[in-house]
Amino acid sequence: MPEWFSGLGGAKLEHLRRQRSRRRSIRGAAERLPVWPARALMLQPADPLGGDRWETVAMLLSVTEHFTKTARHSSFYLACGPETGPLIIFVHGWPELSHSWRHQVRCFAALGFRCVAPDMRGYGRSSNYRSHADYALEHCVHDMLDLLAHLGRDRAIWVGHDWGSPVVWSLASHHPEHCRAVANLCVPYIASGFASANLIALVNRETYPEATYPAGQWEYQLFYEEHFDRACSAFEADIENTIRALFRKGNPAGQGKPSRTAEVRRDNGWFGGAGKAPSVPRDPDIISEEDLSIYAALAGTHRLLRP
Repeated sequence: MPEWFSGLGGAKLEHLRRQRSRRRSIRGAAERLPVWPARALMLQPADPLGGDRWETVAMLLSVTEHFTKTARHSSFYLACGPETGPLIIFVHGWPELSHSWRHQVRCFAALGFRCVAPDMRGYGRSSNYRSHADYALEHCVHDMLDLLAHLGRDRAIWVGHDWGSPVVWSLASHHPEHCRAVANLCVPYIASGFASANLIALVNRETYPEATYPAGQWEYQLFYEEHFDRACSAFEADIENTIRALFRKGNPAGQGKPSRTAEVRRDNGWFGGAGKAPSVPRDPDIISEEDLSIYAALAGTHRLLRP
């Protein structure tokens, strides 16, 4: 195993272990659900978990692809579940896609929810932009409000993961009238904003001495700001190797050690400064060969791996 990969911090490892457990539970639930092709029977909205009290046994578990376009942006999205069910919109992070929610949308659709997962701007088949300013949270939030309007709904349950979390917080803080509920995964809520200055102030200096790690585990964020082109070239040098390296479980050897992200500036890049991802085996617990192909195909044409 390459040296760069052995330094995942304890907190990150604990998160990855919990995430893996949740994914297995959700995946197992979805895989056990029956599928009726070409049937769209509706759950009773008043009693979606009523067992024998269901008047109809029905779940729409096929996932369909859609586009919506406005004068300012085009969004691709996946949808699953009864169209009149309570709406959940799943917002992905980096380096992910609407496809990242494939297990969850089927699981919640089986419970009677209408599930929608968009490709965020700059990802997958949604519009991408050259200017960094075009990826400001304000624009991402506007995209989600446009999507909500396209779906003909006033409110939704918003679920964000990783960099999708600040998007759903911003919806709650600036547009509460459009929120039934908000859930964020992986990234904790920071009321003052998910920006470097606010994050660095919270760094645990016992783990990350300031003299060695000025920005703590967020050193990699400063590297992106200082050397954006170098960061991109390393991720894109070998797309499949990058995906195999990033989509994997944590390493227990990193328990109690600084996160590898804290060393990115020191190494002048990810992967120990090698300029490209190492060749490591695919982790079958995290990503299948088919899913790897989907991510790689879209990364090659839509800048999926750009930070």
